[in-house]
Amino acid sequence: MKGPFWIWLQPWIRDYDRLQSLAVAFIYVQIGCALVGSIGALYNGVLLINLAVALFALVAIESASQSLGRTYAILLACTILLDIVWLILFSKDIW
Repeated sequence: MKGPFWIWLQPWIRDYDRLQSLAVAFIYVQIGCALVGSIGALYNGVLLINLAVALFALVAIESASQSLGRTYAILLACTILLDIVWLILFSKDIW
């Protein structure tokens, strides 16, 4: 089933430079959210970890190193797990 969204998405997936620029834009958004969120006094440790991983991602992308990219992929999986655990443990305090 190839709808209009798939037709729009295919050129983005096939063009590495576009995909990389989109990833960098998302990483900058992640850095901005982590910086704004870490201004508060509560629960800023998780946000600072996310900030460190996002900055590492920028280094990995700019250096074009495959080993740094793989390390970032592992760190990203760990931070997603950390975010899920953090949300489960502190959801009562947040809401």
